[in-house]
Amino acid sequence: MYDERIATHYAAYRPPLHSIILKKALSQFGKRANGLDLGCGAGHSAIALTDLCDRVLGLEPSESMLRNARRHKNIYYINATGEKTPFAAGVFDVVTLAGSLNYIEADLLIDELVRICSPDAKILIYDFDIQLQDFESCPGLEPGDGPPNYDHSTNLAGFSEVQEIAVVEDQLSISASPQQIAHLLLSDSGRYDSLRKKYKASNLAESVRNDIKVIGKSASIKANIFYSLYSLS
Repeated sequence: MYDERIATHYAAYRPPLHSIILKKALSQFGKRANGLDLGCGAGHSAIALTDLCDRVLGLEPSESMLRNARRHKNIYYINATGEKTPFAAGVFDVVTLAGSLNYIEADLLIDELVRICSPDAKILIYDFDIQLQDFESCPGLEPGDGPPNYDHSTNLAGFSEVQEIAVVEDQLSISASPQQIAHLLLSDSGRYDSLRKKYKASNLAESVRNDIKVIGKSASIKANIFYSLYSLS
């Protein structure tokens, strides 16, 4: 679970990959009325979903994340879990899960998706893996451990309640400043703990940024993206 330290850096910067993935997967279906983002974190994925839905509900079990969530006039945030939501039946036209399926009990989630989705709803499971290894070799930085047994390509394969439309893996390049890369490194709990041990400064992000400045004003970083798109069977 994300605590306040990690949530702060998570909220400070995430690359614009949510919008890219959502447009690739869902733009062909046009704008829909009601969207639900399960495990919305600090709101980056929910905000991206507003481009494709008139109204978005962002659901997140971590109170720390919700305290840092970005506000938007078309988003309402709720502190709850994906296995048991407070929503009426058949109300959502789009449901997205960005990097959150690994933390949800899939059997219970499927039952809830069948209940809350409209008949022609689209369900998008997606994630991305940002390649930061080049910056871990900067002075003072060590590799993070990352979550155990985490699979970025986890999807709903094998569940008869949903029908697969597409499964995609790809790689993108994005530009990021030293400050943004520092926040990315510190949004990983393994890297955060390692970096906290090395720096005594009160502003940890600034200390990490200063070490990364050796790369210049910006750098190109690669991100592997994964998404699986479904409809109800």
